[in-house]
Amino acid sequence: MKKVQRTLAAALAAMMLMALAGCSKGDVTKEVNSGLSDLKAQAAEPAVEPQTETPAEPKTGAASEPASEPASEPAAEPEPEATAEPAPASAPADNPDYPSAAGLNTPTLEAFGTDFTLVLNVTCPDKGWYKSATSFGDFKLFPTDDPSHIFSGDPRITFELKSGLDKINYYYDDFENVEELTPRTIGGVEMAGRTYKNVGMWWTEYYGEMPTGGWLAIKISGVDIDPGTEGDTVLNSVTFG
Repeated sequence: MKKVQRTLAAALAAMMLMALAGCSKGDVTKEVNSGLSDLKAQAAEPAVEPQTETPAEPKTGAASEPASEPASEPAAEPEPEATAEPAPASAPADNPDYPSAAGLNTPTLEAFGTDFTLVLNVTCPDKGWYKSATSFGDFKLFPTDDPSHIFSGDPRITFELKSGLDKINYYYDDFENVEELTPRTIGGVEMAGRTYKNVGMWWTEYYGEMPTGGWLAIKISGVDIDPGTEGDTVLNSVTFG
């Protein structure tokens, strides 16, 4: 409709301009007829109504509703971590070659190549002391927490019966850094003492002649025998049968 009005206005304006310009009547009539023809043609065209978009209605139902957020629960307090208790110390593995020496031990010592023998009585603490099951006429004690790993250089106390002093001093020339000690009475027998290094180990040795024959040598390596120690208690427990 607006387009028709615009065309009619243009035709009238053209007619007025022509009249003012002195155009002939025929020219004016021609222009008017042309304008009217355009108006008829445009009027014959169906009017196109502008389409108005209908706003979409909001969806109804649970889907259109905003999802409700789950109610927040208070955070649970962390539980205190359980403190692992230390595992109890396992008992040392048994070793048939080195059985426990706890309590009283009564081995019989023998002097090689002679008839000299000596019954030794020695008491060891209830734990941590082991003895050699194999004997060559001597008796060995080992203070250790693991009798399954006893080696030649480990701490020990060795009791040996010899036929004479010359046998005790047989390797004397191989001793290094020999120092004499104050004599010590063991089992009622006064014994001479000395320290030295031999085959890479430091030794404290007490030795003396036994009333029953032969000479006893007590060799200590790696064991504390200061007063009040376990080594000292073991030496003080010695008697002879």
